[in-house]
Amino acid sequence: MKKKKILVRSVLVLVALAALCACAWCVWYIVQYYQGQAFGDRMRTNISDDGGSFQLGRVKIPVDFDELQTMNPDIYAWIKIPGTDISYAVLQRGAEDDQEYYSKHSENGAYYSGGSIFSQSYNRKDFSDPMTVLYGHNLRNGRMFAQLNGFSDAEVFESHRYIYVYLPDRMLVYEIFAAYPHSSEHLLLCHDFADAEDFTAYFDDVRAQKSLQANVREDAWPQPGDRVLTLSTCYRGDNHQRYLVQGKLVAEAYAN
Repeated sequence: MKKKKILVRSVLVLVALAALCACAWCVWYIVQYYQGQAFGDRMRTNISDDGGSFQLGRVKIPVDFDELQTMNPDIYAWIKIPGTDISYAVLQRGAEDDQEYYSKHSENGAYYSGGSIFSQSYNRKDFSDPMTVLYGHNLRNGRMFAQLNGFSDAEVFESHRYIYVYLPDRMLVYEIFAAYPHSSEHLLLCHDFADAEDFTAYFDDVRAQKSLQANVREDAWPQPGDRVLTLSTCYRGDNHQRYLVQGKLVAEAYAN
């Protein structure tokens, strides 16, 4: 009887310890989530809503890259889609590092399950590749790249035409030409966009798809030699797929 009581007490102690650990983990998860979210919000308050007059060939860069790169040298660009809440720093790790690191870390490098907007070392940081891919989570609170899924609506697609990318020395303007669900294939490993035939074949397939969640802009369609920016997030309702919004570089303005 005594042994049985000891066993019951031991089980209760273990259950209590497990409950405490679970509670502690929940508290930590909530704290890191809101700390990461608040940090990103503080960064965005310093970014102007004015995209600049890129037609003039010179533009004032509304991002203090010196300050950002002092905080984290992995920050190398800033992306903004006018008329949306998408306005974030862009980060990239070195070729020898974990390429998914910023899917679970905030802009300051602290753990944050909401992640950051990031590219991988398959791309150069000057956006000179024929295809540059930026990744971001589809968060339930609408942050990061969650709003990309809204481009499946024709009205949203038509009313948001441009993507701005700021670098320390210039601003890049991309005209959005397609938004569509896609498989989870790694675009840069499965296709050679530097090859004209592969480039054309891929975008011919995009144009031919019949998904009700897809929208295209024929008058902005890319051709081999163009530089394309792809924004990639989880497809709403099916995390095994991606939702892609793509733009073609149409303007480049250097800093004053």
